[in-house]
Amino acid sequence: MANEVIADRGSATPTPRHHGEGNGDSSNALAQPTTRRKIKVDITSDAICPFCILGLRNLQAAIATAQSSDPSSPIAHLDFEFEFKPYLLDPTLTREPIDKREKYESRFGKEKFAVMEKMMKQKGQACGVNFSYDGPVSSTHDYHRVLHAAYAKGGQDIQLPLAERLFSGYFEHQRDPGSRSWLASEAVSSGVFPSLEAANEFFLSDTYDAEVKQGYLKARKMGIHGVPFFVFEGKWAVSGAQPPEAFLNIFRELVKCGCGRTNGNGGTDSPLAVDQNVAAGSDACGDETVDEDGEGLKMNRGKDHNEGRVCGESGTCGEANAMVCG
Repeated sequence: MANEVIADRGSATPTPRHHGEGNGDSSNALAQPTTRRKIKVDITSDAICPFCILGLRNLQAAIATAQSSDPSSPIAHLDFEFEFKPYLLDPTLTREPIDKREKYESRFGKEKFAVMEKMMKQKGQACGVNFSYDGPVSSTHDYHRVLHAAYAKGGQDIQLPLAERLFSGYFEHQRDPGSRSWLASEAVSSGVFPSLEAANEFFLSDTYDAEVKQGYLKARKMGIHGVPFFVFEGKWAVSGAQPPEAFLNIFRELVKCGCGRTNGNGGTDSPLAVDQNVAAGSDACGDETVDEDGEGLKMNRGKDHNEGRVCGESGTCGEANAMVCG
């Protein structure tokens, strides 16, 4: 009976049941029941940013560590609900696919791109992702529309598996992130639509077009200029593909301060706090022209944001540690 897994709808990971919990074990008859707490995580991301899949993998690793920790630790009793939010990393892309490798070699030069590609493959392998920089790339607007439809249909139970399939398809299997036929097929397989006919009707319509465009604008108004960007309970924010320990630090702060929504209660519109325990300038894809003194939430990048840690939407990259994004 030890470590029996209970399926928890809406949880990003299975919830472990430790020996004696809820199974009639007389040795635990006097033990107080443990209340689990659900943490909402909004993940602003784009299909073509490699750090979005790396950040997701690191977050999932942190969750697994937390939930498998000693039952006396408050973070062992956290569940998580993900919602992916839209961000258009490269607005210049159209629905007409172009060759991904040619795009990068044209932007950076073949020699520089070769170094960048090797670096990203090493980062990917550390997280179990086999990056490939071959294949096509096109606008990700329809990708965001179908992810929005997935969440509207069944929350993270449908959206998260679809996001995983689409990340893997683009980054590992050379699929076009804007291909409506591919998106339709994956959406049907993930349960978003009952048939390809229904999926194709969706893409030919303007359903969720306005909502996704509003999502792009909302990200800007919040001060998000790089992805991935994670917001926990509407209060704690962190940008970039942070290591698992950085996410664990946030979990510890959440249970320590007790802030945010718990067990489905109301949320908050208060300003976001930024985790101060994570390194500034972490791996992310985004816009290098953000005004650090402007309105909106302050991200944990510090003043070294323009020192090569992110790729710019304008097609420029920092020289110190350029990454392959967009």
